[in-house]
Amino acid sequence: MKWVRRIVMILLVIAIGATGVLACMNIKPWKDAQKDYDAIEAESFEAGSIDTDKYKTRFTATENQKSVAFVLSCGAEGYAWGTCYAIGEYGEKVQYFVTNGHVLDYYINSNFDLNIVFDNDIAITPEVVFCQHDANLDMAILKLPEPVDYREPVLIRDSSTVEVNERCTAIGYPDKAAQLDADFHGAINNQNVNGGVISKVDFSLQGANYKVFQHDAWITHGNSGGPLFDENGFFIGMNSSGLEVSENVNFAIVSNEITKILDDNGITYATSKDYLKDIEKKVNKQSKKLEEKFDEEHEEELDDAMAVVKEKRNKVIIFGAIAVACIIVLLIVFILGNKKVVMVGEQDDGKKSYLICVSGIFQGQSFEITGHTMTIGRDQHTCTFVFPEETPGISSNHCSVYFDSRTKAFVLTDNGSTYGTYLSDGRKLTKGVPETLLPGSTFALADKTNVFKVDRA
Repeated sequence: MKWVRRIVMILLVIAIGATGVLACMNIKPWKDAQKDYDAIEAESFEAGSIDTDKYKTRFTATENQKSVAFVLSCGAEGYAWGTCYAIGEYGEKVQYFVTNGHVLDYYINSNFDLNIVFDNDIAITPEVVFCQHDANLDMAILKLPEPVDYREPVLIRDSSTVEVNERCTAIGYPDKAAQLDADFHGAINNQNVNGGVISKVDFSLQGANYKVFQHDAWITHGNSGGPLFDENGFFIGMNSSGLEVSENVNFAIVSNEITKILDDNGITYATSKDYLKDIEKKVNKQSKKLEEKFDEEHEEELDDAMAVVKEKRNKVIIFGAIAVACIIVLLIVFILGNKKVVMVGEQDDGKKSYLICVSGIFQGQSFEITGHTMTIGRDQHTCTFVFPEETPGISSNHCSVYFDSRTKAFVLTDNGSTYGTYLSDGRKLTKGVPETLLPGSTFALADKTNVFKVDRA
């Protein structure tokens, strides 16, 4: 019968080789077909790529100047001014402006006239909706008689997200600029734009109960009530004061203090977060629309390319599966052919093999070792003898043991454990090298807390 088995094994080897070659021959065509399909998909993605420049995600200082206006109060005793900025829904006309409360001191205490001045000497008297200038806040809200398109609303960023060392820009109408310019008035081109860096965040000045930023963008008295923008052009605070002894230490009320008052007064405003989300939705929607249009126009081409990919892939899978099946059959034939046959007169001793726990968490328990290998470790999916997950020193797949009926001895193998497997004489097993144990022998795992004995009974 040996010659029959050998012929079968030779035929199986030939079958494995042939199907393996056929599978390999189809791998390159499969990959080439996949590349062709991916190329068409890439065209679809490129077709869906849109020009994002028209969807602005950051604003220049020049663009931010369109949100800033001039606040002027005049009376018999003289005049005073400050800066304000527009509040409202992005892309809509504006009716509300915000400035510092102290900018309105002359209007409130000396009965001065109050106007917001735009380009071309357009001056509009606003209604004072809210004004507070004390230790709790320095803020005022002004409302025009009707919405106008002279200015654009700022996009307000959550001030809690601002960090030290971020760049910032202050825009306003400083009084020192007026001293240099004989034609100084409320036009945009009379605004000053000055850059700086945030040096301190979310703290309160001595004697004040509201939060401010510290920055070094140059401002003077006329900048009061003017906006402070981050490097992307989003509003983060309102300039309110500075140290008299230094022009580089200035303070701006954080945006969250301002939005709290706007909410209390039911005034809507645009946030950078909502604005960017809306931009993202628009970009994704248009991109998807363009991709779908491309896919629709190239539907047949895409289907044909995918059909070729599937055909080539299926051939590789089929030939590969045949080769694997042949290998399995070959192994079965080999194992069965080498299986020991009990000769007449040779008797099985009728005993069973056991793994006995001498010490450790399973102390006193015995476990039968069947005809299969017993694998010891913590992994319940790969081990037949499973330790609890938290057991120290025991690897996921620590070691394995089985009884060899031909030699009447046990075979112990370390499976690459972290802390080792030890024999009774203290020797540590080498990973993957089997060690023969006679019945009654002991071995230990890791720190030798868990000791086992192999025996027959």
